[in-house]
Amino acid sequence: MKENEIVKYSPENYDDNGVYQKDEWTSISDVGRCYDGKIFTYEEYKKVEQQYIDVVHSVMAAINCTYMTVKYLEFYKTHAKKRIKASLYYDEEKQFLKSFPLLKAKKRINCQKIDDILRMALREYVYFVLSNKARKLRVEFGYDYYMRVSCSLDKEILQKIVDKSGLYLNPR
Repeated sequence: MKENEIVKYSPENYDDNGVYQKDEWTSISDVGRCYDGKIFTYEEYKKVEQQYIDVVHSVMAAINCTYMTVKYLEFYKTHAKKRIKASLYYDEEKQFLKSFPLLKAKKRINCQKIDDILRMALREYVYFVLSNKARKLRVEFGYDYYMRVSCSLDKEILQKIVDKSGLYLNPR
């Protein structure tokens, strides 16, 4: 399985050393800040967040994967429950509290329940590695909205899934 990087960042904005050059949001905490002369909104954030979630679902569907297992789990220093209560989006994010019991090492997460888990990682509440050994799939999120996916899919099929979502595959 080859590791692939999936990002929201356009390949044209990387320099020759693979460093992204454009001033662009990298976290939900950037909502309300100005980028390219426009205020970055929560609605824009949610749209991109959903694109990542859709890619995970599409990859899972393409390889007939019905669950992922939490292989590694780490809560960020500021405990997630406290961060949620302090969030500007508390009414929506309090739903995440219902998903915390799913976050245990070696716990299987059904594909129908994975969305909130993925949102927790994208919103930097937790870091985890999800995998399904039998289906040869591994997913993890890095900082600045980088998602790493290792899977058994043919690269052309993965490219089509990522293109359809509006994200970019291995842009550097």
